[in-house]
Amino acid sequence: MVAGAPQCNYQLQYFFDRGGPRSLPGHDGREVSAVRTRGRQASGPAAGARSPRQSREDLRALLLAAGRSILLEEGLGAGAEPLTFKRAFSRLEAERGLRLTHASVIRRVWENQADYRADVLASVALDDGLGEFEETVTTAAALLGSVDRSTPATRATGLREIIRVGAEASMRAFSESPQRSLWIGVWALATTPAPSPYQERVRHALLEGYDALTLLWEGTYRDLMAFFGYRLRHGFDLRTFTLAVGALAEGCALRHRVDASFGNVPRPTGPDGDVQPWTVFAIGFEALADQFFEPEPGYRPPDDAPRPPTP
Repeated sequence: MVAGAPQCNYQLQYFFDRGGPRSLPGHDGREVSAVRTRGRQASGPAAGARSPRQSREDLRALLLAAGRSILLEEGLGAGAEPLTFKRAFSRLEAERGLRLTHASVIRRVWENQADYRADVLASVALDDGLGEFEETVTTAAALLGSVDRSTPATRATGLREIIRVGAEASMRAFSESPQRSLWIGVWALATTPAPSPYQERVRHALLEGYDALTLLWEGTYRDLMAFFGYRLRHGFDLRTFTLAVGALAEGCALRHRVDASFGNVPRPTGPDGDVQPWTVFAIGFEALADQFFEPEPGYRPPDDAPRPPTP
């Protein structure tokens, strides 16, 4: 652990240990599996191996993973209708040697094909941005061990650099993620005015994913600001700050996907006034942090925290 790291919950501990959580808190207090949110395929027999009879839960996990893989490759340009049981069965047979029929799943796992499509889309909607979280905190972790927190000025400088670097990493992860491209398509299906048989289920899954991500970032921001000796200003709350930062990040990332000119802004924030590149998201994040937080009176960094070298 980095010297001077405070006692904190697992979100900020990730910054220091870089181990990462294996599950996230859900909207109702239950854990949301990190494996589920990242869409990894469920385990099963190798291709060509003789498979035992699959349980209902195993079949559901296998077919959801197959459906997500198909959508990741083809997108949602034509909607979800091209996603069929037959295509998912063919993929599982080719990749895992598992032969399934409609009788294997209809009224055993799903009522019909539309029910299956809705579940696949909902599983995509539950993607709570764990990939962006990991990319952001892993990048920021490289800086925290050497941050000088000995004075209000050095703490402000350190926090500004964490915001600049972390925001850039978050934008890169969001913009380059194929899972996020698919998530955007599902989001569009859930919010279109045209009704669909799966719209309500997908909308609920989106809200659940948002809720899990918000809880994760709330704890992270709380501990990060405390690490630098900041507290919320009177009248402001952490959830509103987290929601505002999240909305800003998504908006900037979506714009960047279609407009490459929406890039960096040079600012003289480096040592000795050196110019550094800032994403628009980072600039907005810094402005929000300035409005929501203020220095904690009487804050003193731990005795073993990094300090500038003595002249």
